[in-house]
Amino acid sequence: MSDYRVLTIYGADAPTFLQGQFTQDVAAATEQTARLSAYCTAKGRMLASFIFWQSGTPATDGTKAFHVLVRSDIAESFAKRLRMFVLRAKVTIEDTGMTPTAYWAGENVDLAAGKLGTPAPWQVVVTGSAVQIGLPAGTGIQRGLLIGDHDIDAGTAQPGQPDEWAVLDILAGIPWVEQANQEMFIPQDVNLDAIGAVSFTKGCYPGQEVVARSHYRGKLKRRMLNGFCDVAGETSPAAGTDITDITNIREPSGQVVNVATLADKQFLLFEVRLEAAEHNQLVLGDENGTPITLLPMPYLLDKPALA
Repeated sequence: MSDYRVLTIYGADAPTFLQGQFTQDVAAATEQTARLSAYCTAKGRMLASFIFWQSGTPATDGTKAFHVLVRSDIAESFAKRLRMFVLRAKVTIEDTGMTPTAYWAGENVDLAAGKLGTPAPWQVVVTGSAVQIGLPAGTGIQRGLLIGDHDIDAGTAQPGQPDEWAVLDILAGIPWVEQANQEMFIPQDVNLDAIGAVSFTKGCYPGQEVVARSHYRGKLKRRMLNGFCDVAGETSPAAGTDITDITNIREPSGQVVNVATLADKQFLLFEVRLEAAEHNQLVLGDENGTPITLLPMPYLLDKPALA
């Protein structure tokens, strides 16, 4: 999948450096467990979202290494931004040039027959010479990513399309920061706190004060939802396209986060006022836009309870 790239970050100071940059607790990412996280501006706006995990093999200098899977169109700018803050720390940030292979199958398909493991969501396993990461699906299927050289026997598998994978991410409620939506949202706008991508106990990182204030200030008013529009032949909306509640057209109620088109439908992740969503009369664009059919989110939207 050329839409994604893998960065490698290593060096004697890498764990401490990343702990001060990511929204996630870096210690939670191990050789066996991948984690979702984000990187923000000082105002809490997301510059990147990504999956990261610890390499099972030391870096060339013998230190601990972390792999970061990020959207290709922001990989270079993300790496450049991180390097700005390395200063004298012993940290190296490299673009490996690797792109992942995605797989998905029905829940009753025997993946072992194709030399694939069946890792649980966010579990990391070594499959041959590749790393396999299980991902949540939001539907009754198995899916995940393969990074590195692999000799997987595809068997009777059929080639998939990038938009098919993007739809699965949408159904799973997993948002991706890409060039088109950089700096539009804080992590809570897109449910990253609800799906465990934000630590409220780890200490400081860029935007931490804004993210913490949003968590502690009271009742949730906005969240990310998913849905679809019937739009045969229409152009896909861009990230940031308005979402309107036709019971209150004075101002937009939300914005598109990610979109993918499949079988004459546009599947959407969008950030919206929860009060507007309760009316269930949302449209894409202005009040004359295409109606949005809401889909069930696969996880609770409540604020996470803190220990």
